Amino acid sequence: MIHYSRVLILDLRWHEIEVRMIAAADNSRRREIGIARREKTREKLRQAAARVIAELGEQRATIDDFIAAAGVARGTFYNYYKTRQALLDDLWDSTGRDPFQAIQTACAKLADPAERLVAEARLVLREAAEKPAWGWLIYALSVDSLTVNADLLAYPRPDLEMGRRLNRFDYLSLSAATDMVVGTVRSALRATLAAPQRIDYAESIGILLLKALGIGNDEAVELCRRPLPPLNP
Repeated sequence: MIHYSRVLILDLRWHEIEVRMIAAADNSRRREIGIARREKTREKLRQAAARVIAELGEQRATIDDFIAAAGVARGTFYNYYKTRQALLDDLWDSTGRDPFQAIQTACAKLADPAERLVAEARLVLREAAEKPAWGWLIYALSVDSLTVNADLLAYPRPDLEMGRRLNRFDYLSLSAATDMVVGTVRSALRATLAAPQRIDYAESIGILLLKALGIGNDEAVELCRRPLPPLNP
């Protein structure tokens, strides 16, 4: 009888331990879900802010604009950010003040200006599809000479100039060729941010660019199907 009582007590203790472990696991899971939900809402606000900046400019954008673009309540906004500047700081911290630099650094290792030019365009479209806030900031920075940074301001003139010197590109006006590339990439960027595109969309844009610059169809296709250089984290 004594032995049976001890076994019963042990069973009860193990049951209590199991209940506590299950409760702890449930609490941990709920915390993880809560953190994930908060980050999802925070990213929604960042994306909305980036989109508003692209449309209105950073100076004109207001909290009301961010709230409307994100489709959240005012209270939700203030649960995450105390001020307008706090959201802007978080947005820029998450992408960096020069979001194009990593792409240019990765593509600088490519020797052929034709491959480099389309690799940069393909990477911009790929990153924008995966990280809309990043894409909207690239779009915002390229709006005009007052907002564009040095890296975007130069793109794609160095590659165009080198390509012509090496007889890779054939065009009459550097300015016209630059406008064609920049205009096409910006339009493709806007389309990518507005709605999901076909998996071969970026490749198709690259092929069109190269063919417009005098590259034959077969080579243009081959260049646009090469693996993209990795971006440093």
